[in-house]
Amino acid sequence: MKYRILKWYNGADFTQKGEKMKKTLLLQAQYNQLANTNMFATFKKCPKEVLYKDCGLYYGSVMQTAEHILCGDIGIVLGAFGAFAPKKLEGVEEIFASVTSKQRLQSAIYEDISAFEALRSKVDSKIIALIESIEDFESIATLSFPGVEFKKSRGFFILALLNHATHHRGQIAAALDILKIENDFNGMLG
Repeated sequence: MKYRILKWYNGADFTQKGEKMKKTLLLQAQYNQLANTNMFATFKKCPKEVLYKDCGLYYGSVMQTAEHILCGDIGIVLGAFGAFAPKKLEGVEEIFASVTSKQRLQSAIYEDISAFEALRSKVDSKIIALIESIEDFESIATLSFPGVEFKKSRGFFILALLNHATHHRGQIAAALDILKIENDFNGMLG
């Protein structure tokens, strides 16, 4: 049994193709959009100092973790995976300019929850537009980070990054639970 799970995870049995893959990715991207909208609605009800205080998460604070999700979506999903689209998405240069060379948000955006939320919303819409524009989810692509390189299908990469956001929103929800801040933005029913 372990072998089959590992075999699937490594992409060997990842067989969704074409329109099925597009529908799956769009469903996940739309879920992320809803969960992100609900997450920022929760943030707006919280004291700012609580959101920006280091609470022991891997990235420190709730907002640093939200920043990590957003910068990953900008740099990897829109940046690297933007190359999978037949033509460049309009308006992405402005989005790219919101991230520093250290893969952090410009401080004016990071420190202003409304600006942060507006950028998050733009990025979610662009991710959906990107997925809608891609026709080939089966070709093998390479994603490189310092010291490691991955070769997977385009669809697998996009799904993995969309799921990355779910993982970190779960960390944020748990941190808010520990801080006794009511939240259910990540719930499966939206």
